[in-house]
Amino acid sequence: MRIAVLGAGIMGAPMARNLASAGHEVTVWNRTRAKAEGLGATVADSPAEAAEGAEVVITMLADGDAVASVMDGVTLTGEQVWWQASTVGLEATERLAGMAGEAAFVDGPVLGTRQPAEQGELTVLAAGAGRDRLAPAFDAVAAKVVDLGDEVGAGSRLKLVVNAWLIALVEGLAETIALAESLGIDPRRFIETIDGGPMGPPYAKLKGTAMIERSFEPSFPLKLAAKDAGLVADAARAAGLDLPLPAAIRDQMAKAVEAGHGDEDMAATIEASRPPSSQARASGDVTCA
Repeated sequence: MRIAVLGAGIMGAPMARNLASAGHEVTVWNRTRAKAEGLGATVADSPAEAAEGAEVVITMLADGDAVASVMDGVTLTGEQVWWQASTVGLEATERLAGMAGEAAFVDGPVLGTRQPAEQGELTVLAAGAGRDRLAPAFDAVAAKVVDLGDEVGAGSRLKLVVNAWLIALVEGLAETIALAESLGIDPRRFIETIDGGPMGPPYAKLKGTAMIERSFEPSFPLKLAAKDAGLVADAARAAGLDLPLPAAIRDQMAKAVEAGHGDEDMAATIEASRPPSSQARASGDVTCA
């Protein structure tokens, strides 16, 4: 297939590489051209150039406004499918679907971070009438596809539900480890205690170890996790629900972002809970990294 990938960030770049490795004819566009190079794909100078002649156009960008900005000026035809793979929330999904014109619009956010993206083992939450036409693309980047039918928006709704659980897990883990440290308990003892039991999912050991070691190589950037927490809070409010946790997590993650940890892994949310003296000792300076 001829596939255009718009956005070559932490997720888009490995998706483009895997698509090209699978034999597809891939063209990539990214605001920073250097990030689109070396992926085994043609590099375009503009989104419109990348999309021209493509059977499939994939957007993998930071948020709904970024996707709308990139697609503004791109005219799609009825022969094309737009796979909107970014996590953008409900309002933006509806708005973007209206920009598809004659093209089929697939609301298909993905589950997974850097490693599963690199290994072609993402999970796609696929909704929209054009999703069946994307099977060859899905095969190249995903280990699992959840078919949610023709209703655009179903993929984004499920993604918000999954993200509500994920951000609660990560923030709860961060605050638990910060509490252990402050009480003089080796947080590794906590991880060892829950590991292997019903209270100890593998993700807790993975992210908990990163928090303890202050190792925040980005698998999924904290600034995007904070954005996702905000999308969950917005969706809950729009549904008339009283869910204080997502908004509180958004605000807590935002503190760590403002402290300079936005481009680090989402595990860096723990830096919002740690006392300033602890953060200073970790960095060797009073200035946050």
